[in-house]
Amino acid sequence: MATEIRDDIPYWFVLNHIGSALQTKANKTIERFNRWQNCNLETFAPTYVIREEKDGEVRMKTASLTFHYVFVRGTLPQIKLLCGQSNGFSFLIDRGSESRYAVIPDREMASFKNIARAYKNCLPYFPLDEIDLEDGDLVEVIKGDFPGLIGTFMPKAKSKSGNIVLNVFNNVGTIAFNIKATDVRVLEFSKKSTRANDQIDAFVPRLLKALRVFHAEEAIPSSLLAQLMMFCSRMEVVRINNHKLDAKLQALLYGGNFILGNISAAELSKTNYIKLSEYVTNEWTQSLINLIFSVIENDMDMLKNAFQKINGLEATSKTQFLLKSEYIYYFSDSIPNKTAKNIVK
Repeated sequence: MATEIRDDIPYWFVLNHIGSALQTKANKTIERFNRWQNCNLETFAPTYVIREEKDGEVRMKTASLTFHYVFVRGTLPQIKLLCGQSNGFSFLIDRGSESRYAVIPDREMASFKNIARAYKNCLPYFPLDEIDLEDGDLVEVIKGDFPGLIGTFMPKAKSKSGNIVLNVFNNVGTIAFNIKATDVRVLEFSKKSTRANDQIDAFVPRLLKALRVFHAEEAIPSSLLAQLMMFCSRMEVVRINNHKLDAKLQALLYGGNFILGNISAAELSKTNYIKLSEYVTNEWTQSLINLIFSVIENDMDMLKNAFQKINGLEATSKTQFLLKSEYIYYFSDSIPNKTAKNIVK
């Protein structure tokens, strides 16, 4: 369908961009253009991570998800000026549009960003110091003395050296390997987790940190990314026979999966939470859930109403103090500090 482009309305234009270090160069060019023209063009150059092995060494390489195409949001006159410079940008011509230029509506672009984020966050393996394996996890050794070896993880007491013990099944019998591995890939998570409650509590600060990164539209650090992926992947298969705890878990999974770009899993967790929401009676737990939903859905009214309820409560634990500080952070990020202080009082 033809799209009539008005000069006074910003759109997401699909542009060609030729050059080395594609994402970095495109972003820096846009930053220089914004300073020069005193405007506020937005750019989106999605990338994903490729695992390469050369001479026995595994490396991570960043590649463009959309080849030489990037997305820049601005008005038509601004984009024409941008493409008129010698900077590698040029229009993608849409032969089926009367305006000639390929554009993407804001709503569709938001959906595409989620898809791109899911690709970017799809890491095939994890360094051992970034994850917490459990007894019964089926893993494959990617790098180390026995690459390609598959077996069931068995905890090694008091080991901090990167060694793992695998119970390996083959045609001969059961063999225990003491392997020093740098990286492993989890093939299947154990469904018999006995530390669900502890894992849920330990995940809360990590999710709150990830929410800040998500809110700022920044890249998630690899260590935090691994923790999010491990938690969401593991806890989706663990069965919890406690409605209160399960409701909290589903809210955490909603936030974690949405940040990772796994929207289908996020929506499923949201549906599960709604079914269990009546079991949430603790005010601090409810405030945590409200914070997750309001940041993910960018609902400042929900955030303000939730904070008004929690502000009158006395924090008595580290988690409760942390939760209050997170509310203050988002208010300070969206309104003047003086007003934020007044709300906090």
